[in-house]
Amino acid sequence: MDDKTLHAHLASTVLRRFDEDPARRREALQEFMEVTLPTIDGQSADKVATLVPELPYSLYEKWATLFADRLLETVERTQLASLCDGSADNDATIALVYVMFMESERMEKQVAEDLAALGVRMADADATGNALGAYLRAKLSRQHDPTPHQ
Repeated sequence: MDDKTLHAHLASTVLRRFDEDPARRREALQEFMEVTLPTIDGQSADKVATLVPELPYSLYEKWATLFADRLLETVERTQLASLCDGSADNDATIALVYVMFMESERMEKQVAEDLAALGVRMADADATGNALGAYLRAKLSRQHDPTPHQ
């Protein structure tokens, strides 16, 4: 497989999992919370996942592209070719690696910047965008705040 094919498979696998189907998106968010917040139970994670607003496709696409770029920079092509065989198990592995990638310090900063820019851009357009930006910024700041919230 050439780099372009590997990149396309990695990015499209992530996008299929996290953006194209609302039920799969909710399931992916729930799994993400269960992995990153070990004290949260499945029912609570599901409830929170339903409250997370949908983001523009362009953000999901940007993050999936950054993920594919990074894997191509760091993983041997033979391993990537094996991973990109289209099997359900390997596609699930790609989704898991994507979650770990999104937890990286680099991506936490990138996501915060992208969400802030989205909030500012949408706030100029309408009140809903302003509310979305404020909601997402509050969630991100609470995630990094070591004090417990009631």
